[in-house]
Amino acid sequence: MSVASSCVRERAHHHGAPVVVPSADADAEEARDHHHHARRASSFSFSRPPREGGGSRPLVAALALAAVLALALVHHAVRRRDPSAAASASLASALRARLGASARLSLELREVFFLPFLRATVGFAAFLSALVAADRLFHFYVTTYWRVFRRADPPHRRWRLDPTPLPPTAKVTPSTIRRFPAVVVQLPMFNEKAVCRHVIDAACALDWPRSKLRVQILDDSTCEETKSVIDDAAFHWRERGVDVVVRRRATREGYKAGAMRDASRDVAAFAELCAVFDADFDPAPEFLRQTVPYFELNEKVGFVQARWTYANARESTLTRVQEISLNYHIRCEQYARHAAGLFFNFNGTAGVWRVACVDDAGGWDNRTTVEDMDLSLRAYLRGWQFVFLDDVTCLNEIPAGYDAYRKQQHRWSCGPMQLWRKATGSILNARGVTLSKKVYLVVFFFGTRMFATHVVSFFLYCVLIPICATAPEVAIPHWALVYMPVLVTFSTVFFTPGGYAVAVQYVLFENAMSVVKVTAMLAGLLEWSNAHEWVVTAKLGKWVQKHAKEENDDDGGGQQHHEGGREGKKRRKAAKAAKAVARKVLSAAAAVKARAERKMYGKECAMAALFFACAAYGVAVHAMWQYSVFLVMQGCVFLAFGLNKGLEADE
Repeated sequence: MSVASSCVRERAHHHGAPVVVPSADADAEEARDHHHHARRASSFSFSRPPREGGGSRPLVAALALAAVLALALVHHAVRRRDPSAAASASLASALRARLGASARLSLELREVFFLPFLRATVGFAAFLSALVAADRLFHFYVTTYWRVFRRADPPHRRWRLDPTPLPPTAKVTPSTIRRFPAVVVQLPMFNEKAVCRHVIDAACALDWPRSKLRVQILDDSTCEETKSVIDDAAFHWRERGVDVVVRRRATREGYKAGAMRDASRDVAAFAELCAVFDADFDPAPEFLRQTVPYFELNEKVGFVQARWTYANARESTLTRVQEISLNYHIRCEQYARHAAGLFFNFNGTAGVWRVACVDDAGGWDNRTTVEDMDLSLRAYLRGWQFVFLDDVTCLNEIPAGYDAYRKQQHRWSCGPMQLWRKATGSILNARGVTLSKKVYLVVFFFGTRMFATHVVSFFLYCVLIPICATAPEVAIPHWALVYMPVLVTFSTVFFTPGGYAVAVQYVLFENAMSVVKVTAMLAGLLEWSNAHEWVVTAKLGKWVQKHAKEENDDDGGGQQHHEGGREGKKRRKAAKAAKAVARKVLSAAAAVKARAERKMYGKECAMAALFFACAAYGVAVHAMWQYSVFLVMQGCVFLAFGLNKGLEADE
């Protein structure tokens, strides 16, 4: 686990890892920090550079040890005979004596072919379960090591920052304006009428000199109402001195990646940096001031990623489950990978790219449905480094309906498999990347996190457990059935406040979603026709609803205090317009929600029927109550997903 710690500069050079050379005062600063056991994390000061390369061998050794232990556990579990196996064998012998020739033949085939195959499959699934648990424990350990034991923030120790903060925008002078690099803020969107106005307002309100800021709206919308809202917002901010550009294309070729690639030439002509926000994100005014300084003195930094937070996480059980999954990815995986000096990808939004890094890596490419991960990987293999900021957040909206969530997960599960298949050769042939980091990328980042995790959720919990409920001769190892899932679950919900209260729902929902994820993985690996399906996640416009309520409250106050004045008339007129927009958005959202509720999903309904049938058979024939309770609960979740019922907001 020493990958999470630093190494000396010579060893990093030996491994070919790029380092940031500290200033001449770095050694003195380090000595003072060591003597006083204090850290100046809140100030912009020169900090000790990372010591990365030397810890890669212990990482490989630790992960290899975990794999060996997992194999040993699987071998022991497969060889150990379950006490119920002898009773089942005697029962089979008694049945064989009473049945006819064809029935005896089927029993023989079952014992000779089916049961050994089932035992081997259970062993393989148990091994993958142990591998997934080892991966989770590694990220959990690195994160808790830095947060709890070191009590240090990796970005402040790894990257150099100018000790002089940027001056306030209102006090910028011709001599200080040079410290502000030109920034283009890109807002890709497609028919997102409910949220497009808010993100445009937030981008134009960023605290940055007007001469150094350009807002670029990449609008592929086909909805005329959405286009009208975007044009009105752009006009509004142009009149206030903001450089706002609306770009539209004749076709949606390449989807989001195509739109950003099409605009890249204009970006390079104006700016050094490019910030990206999806339409449902709400950047704070100080976002650029918190992220841009990391580019100033660190020439190899390719992008800076902020942490996501969620406006509607407590809206329903579905959104709470998504919050747990996203928090683990953002607050644990991304944090741990950055702290350990390993590869982590741009999350597609709420971050800032160096334009030179994008150009050097080959620009945005639509060969997969995860263009952000693709660009990040190509930049990493070219020697660029990335920064993850846990203390800089950006609010956004979680999909509130199952239909939108289903489409989003299909895209997020299919894309990594496409990239794994297409980029493995580039990873193995990359120069300047150590062997241990190549192994981590191919085996653990893609193989374990993006592939094995979903395979275990589907085949172990959605296929093998129902089958084993009808075949008591094959016992799933207790550690793979109970201990590993509990370990994985609690290390996941740990990063969400109150997550333990919905831990059971999280497991059941994740298992049910594994049907969609495994199908998407196969589509990505085998290049099925729907592999490049790119559907924008529907948003219900929480921002519009919130601001409409605020305008309504303001309207009441205006009537009380400015009833007869000109100011009161303006306020009432603005409130009336806001409520009219809100009514249109909410009615459209209700129509979308009604259509989604009427839609049924055959895969989920079929899985529900399988779970209920296996539960009934296991109880009636073999008295397998320990499996049947889980099967009934999981079947109910599958049925709710299949019928698309009971997943709406808890309002």
